[in-house]
Amino acid sequence: MSARRKKQVNLKMILICAGILVTILIMITLVSKLFGQDEAVINEKAKAKFTKTQEAKKKADLSGMSEQERMTYYCAEFFKKIDNGLYEEAYALLYTDYKENFFPTLDNFKKYFIDYFPSDFSLDYTNIERLGSIYVMWVSVKDTVNGSRYGKNFDMNVVVQENDLNDFVISFSRDSAVNNTREEE
Repeated sequence: MSARRKKQVNLKMILICAGILVTILIMITLVSKLFGQDEAVINEKAKAKFTKTQEAKKKADLSGMSEQERMTYYCAEFFKKIDNGLYEEAYALLYTDYKENFFPTLDNFKKYFIDYFPSDFSLDYTNIERLGSIYVMWVSVKDTVNGSRYGKNFDMNVVVQENDLNDFVISFSRDSAVNNTREEE
């Protein structure tokens, strides 16, 4: 074999090896993308199953509670969302007509709680009454940072309407906090 022929054979071998390597790299990339998509789908299914399990457990817990305990739970859930800065989630729980009349935008709602509620608060439920399909709760809001003398403390009514277990809407006497702030000025 001549030197020229050997160079051609070596060049062909190099090209064949390079082609095989490129093909293997393409296959590896495709396979990893396919498995990555499957993993994402599996993760979404697992999240959905976990959420359904959580929801079922919450409904089972609620079904074992008295009416008063459920209403207290719903009220606490609403104010917990506010305390944790989850204003959009709390806003979604407002009774539609109440929302349209008093808080037409999420920004109005958020501003109200920032302006009139203590930054850290506790709730005392002093009374609850059922009026047809709604429950009216008397709630004392206590400023846990500044205390009873200097803090934003006031009483308010909270109205809860339960549509089904863990399906409720809420409204409250928003002027209680506003009037309390005006009295202090």
